[in-house]
Amino acid sequence: MDEDRKDREMRKRVIFDTMSELGRERILRIGYENWDPFQEPKEPADLRFGKTYVEAESLLREFFEERPDVREFVAVRRELFDLCVDLIRRDARAGALCDFCDWYRKRTGPR
Repeated sequence: MDEDRKDREMRKRVIFDTMSELGRERILRIGYENWDPFQEPKEPADLRFGKTYVEAESLLREFFEERPDVREFVAVRRELFDLCVDLIRRDARAGALCDFCDWYRKRTGPR
């Protein structure tokens, strides 16, 4: 067990020594002894690909299939994806965005 701790500390030191100066400064600010380069990520991959995200992706695919006039830019797709996720979660921000779009379309007429 003590050998495992020495091996872990040695690997930690190698990782630290190969980091950029800026990275090392960040580690030293939080404290080298508090830094764990081997810790598990805080958000498991399952959350990134959960039911909500799959449903949002499906909605987007359907939208772009039905609306070939809308060009699928990466930035637009990312914004629409975030909006879909918020709509599925019934986030107030997403509802307000949709309400504004409806209001604006009625005010200005179709594009």
